[in-house]
Amino acid sequence: MGYIGPGLDFGAFQKIDDISSGFNGSTTQFSIQVGGTTAEIASLNQLIISISGVIQEPNSAFTFGSSRSTIAFTGPPASTDTFFGILLGNSFDAGTPADASIGYSKLTTINGVYRNVQTLSQNITLAASDNALVAGPFTVQSGSTLTVPSGATFVVV
Repeated sequence: MGYIGPGLDFGAFQKIDDISSGFNGSTTQFSIQVGGTTAEIASLNQLIISISGVIQEPNSAFTFGSSRSTIAFTGPPASTDTFFGILLGNSFDAGTPADASIGYSKLTTINGVYRNVQTLSQNITLAASDNALVAGPFTVQSGSTLTVPSGATFVVV
């Protein structure tokens, strides 16, 4: 029976470079690369690894090697074994944004929790369909404006 459900046509699905040239019956640790570039793996569960057509179970048939860019098989693949691997939805580190590099329009809540500054130091205009709030005390710095048009709501709690 074929797959039943929504189409699986998006996401960061990447074919892992073939590592079978290193299979020799004694080596167990291998670097994981995609397109010749080392891939850092957040979780072993992101990997679908096939050795000679047999899917390998993460944390059982293979674990992390010496780094998050390597895997170590519990048994060394034979020189006649084949390899196929897929890296699913790899994560990335976006780093820390520089101070004042993220504008008002890019901020959202995290599970309904807001963190706000006590002094507004830039001009902000709410859209007529916006509802906005801040936890007080809250001051608008001299030279800055907060525009709340008709239809918008601004609340200081």
